[in-house]
Amino acid sequence: MARLLTFPLLILLSLPAVTSAQKTTAGASTSVPAGWIHAPSRLQNPGLWQCAGYGESWVADNNDGSIHIVKFDVEAIKQSPLPPQLKLSKKMIGRRSLQATRSGWLAGFDAGEFGGGLWWFSRDGSRTVELLSENVHAIYQIKKTILILTGLNHMGWNYGHVYKFDDSSEKATVTSVADLGGSPEASTDDGGDTIVVATADRVLRLDKDGKTDEMYKSREHLTYPTSAAVDTDGVVYVAMRFFVLRLIPQEVSGFTGEWLMPEQCRVHKLDKYICVCGAK
Repeated sequence: MARLLTFPLLILLSLPAVTSAQKTTAGASTSVPAGWIHAPSRLQNPGLWQCAGYGESWVADNNDGSIHIVKFDVEAIKQSPLPPQLKLSKKMIGRRSLQATRSGWLAGFDAGEFGGGLWWFSRDGSRTVELLSENVHAIYQIKKTILILTGLNHMGWNYGHVYKFDDSSEKATVTSVADLGGSPEASTDDGGDTIVVATADRVLRLDKDGKTDEMYKSREHLTYPTSAAVDTDGVVYVAMRFFVLRLIPQEVSGFTGEWLMPEQCRVHKLDKYICVCGAK
């Protein structure tokens, strides 16, 4: 599941060095995707980094284990289909996440600075309970556990939480199980029992109990992540404005972080607050 959003202006700081050289996990692909190159640091190419702040955004998607990186297209964003018996109120606005539960449905909404929330619907839609008034970015089910990712990054506010849903009794409830330290701008399940979450400055792994492990932390902000994807070798891709952050698992522990940029952006110019790549 990819998290897509709009993109305000960002002032970029310096690019971190690639993590220490450890042995890469056997089988993990380290070749750079076609059309992409390793990005220079801001010190090496300050003009490029200034331009990047006004660049276009990318989306990473896992298609049968292969990672595809495409341009962000707001028209391609698809809402989760809503069962016809579920009727929305005026408060239920924004991008929608939907998850079936034992007793009914969970519907989460994210309208950015205009609000959001989480509602439980009975199976036939006759009963509705508001569970949260926070922006819901995504809902995941790991085995029998349902987790809800919430948060907001706007005008100085930057927070994120993880809630666990329970409807084992007659009453549907949510319980806070983790503080993400920032809004979960992009997330995806890794094909196993954990979720990869990208905030404005970290990439985390989250298990069904709400335990988080830091996969990557940078001194500068990630440039507004749009999506995350994991390939069959466990290599993580976080797509964002201008860049893609790639995290390669190591044989012992941890990940090596690599920042990638479009090859055509070797040549670039800033024109009326738009970063034009391949310009002459």
